[in-house]
Amino acid sequence: MGMAALQGFWLLRIDNQKKMTSISEKIKSQLDRPKKSFKAEIGRWLAKHNPIIAVLDDDPTGCQTIHDIPVFTEWSDQTIDSIFREDIRTFYMLTNSRSMQPEKANDVGFNIGQRLQEASKKYNRKLIVISRSDSTLRGHYPNEVNALANGLGRPDAKQILIPAFFEGGRYTLNDIHYLENHGEWIPAAESPFAKDSSFGFTSTNLKDWIVEKSEGAIKIENIESFSLENLESGGPDYVASVLRQHLFSHYVVNAVSYEDLEAVAMGCLKSDTDILFRTAASFINAIANIPLAPLLHGSDLISSGKGGLVIVGSYVPKTTEQLTILMQETGYEFHQIEVEKIFDSNLRTSVIQDAVTAVDKALKVDRIIVLYTSREVVKGINKSESLDIVNSVSGTLVELVQNLEVRPKFILSKGGITSSDIATRALNVKRAEIKGQILEGVPVWELGPESRFPHMPYIVFPGNVGDNHALENVLNKMQPQ
Repeated sequence: MGMAALQGFWLLRIDNQKKMTSISEKIKSQLDRPKKSFKAEIGRWLAKHNPIIAVLDDDPTGCQTIHDIPVFTEWSDQTIDSIFREDIRTFYMLTNSRSMQPEKANDVGFNIGQRLQEASKKYNRKLIVISRSDSTLRGHYPNEVNALANGLGRPDAKQILIPAFFEGGRYTLNDIHYLENHGEWIPAAESPFAKDSSFGFTSTNLKDWIVEKSEGAIKIENIESFSLENLESGGPDYVASVLRQHLFSHYVVNAVSYEDLEAVAMGCLKSDTDILFRTAASFINAIANIPLAPLLHGSDLISSGKGGLVIVGSYVPKTTEQLTILMQETGYEFHQIEVEKIFDSNLRTSVIQDAVTAVDKALKVDRIIVLYTSREVVKGINKSESLDIVNSVSGTLVELVQNLEVRPKFILSKGGITSSDIATRALNVKRAEIKGQILEGVPVWELGPESRFPHMPYIVFPGNVGDNHALENVLNKMQPQ
């Protein structure tokens, strides 16, 4: 590298560091600002109008901020009818659509939308629908939201994008979505998640991101954003006024605090306009008026069984870092699944049987065993094939759990697609209760009586959440005291 090039490299690096520091300072200054809460106003609106809030979750990690509400893993007419009959205010419906090819995700969204709308009419209940997805912007968008809108009979509904997830260090400022990393914030487009083999993207500004993900079908002139400054000065009245003007089809929400989300939620409610939300987890607390709860302790999660099973299917760098830290501990058993062997028909059966034997052996002596896939990412020739590979690996983990003989005291599953497949296909969960979080952004389910392991705690650990010691810290909580 020549002297001029070297100087250019260091100047660029210094400039980037200055930008990161500036953004960090702006976000921190916003976090320190006292803002008005609209919890009481939202509560009064919900009490008066008595809506049902349906959260369609594209993987099982989206309940990372709420507690004491049900999650359903199937959407038959009977299930949806029973939800309305039980008078449940807020519920999650796990679609696992992030693991699906786009066409299937669209079909699922359309079908659920139709059934929700039919039940809403039958029981004369106002319906608020949220498409919950990834705070790092991975997932099927906008196609599955469009399909959901069509199923609901609301093809012209305004779509509001809210990716903020504070518990995971995800903030939106000046129409750019930032992820916290070791005290600094970087744009989502510059993170490893933007390079995802199935859902990668390049746009930094969220308006541009919507255009990119729609392949130009949504024009930037049809996208508006709610700035932090206008939310603070105008509150819900400002939001409602903008929505009632009907000038835009899509909206981006900037948010660094729950007060920002409450202003948006209340503004949307009082606008009385047709809206569909595409959000990360934090917004659900705001619009459903669900207060944050203290973190759970291991003693809150009593279950019969022996030992514990940890399944690490997520391959994102953050999960690998957490696994690396955990493997330095001596209190656990470890067993690796070599992904390359899964695709060898001569080796797959023995890979599964060896893992089953290792897990049952550890559980019988009351040990916690960590079952993890090899860390090298196997990619397909395109996004569709890469998604198929992810599902094949998850399917192998499902088969393994199906063949266990010993019931664990708990199962911790790392990664969204893995967690969903283990819950629905290996454990036969139809309904579970979301107990709360054992770590910020890490929800715990109590499995229903119909499941393979009734009432067992099921820890749904997102691949993209927590610092390097987060997995270790959760398992420390689950150790006998």
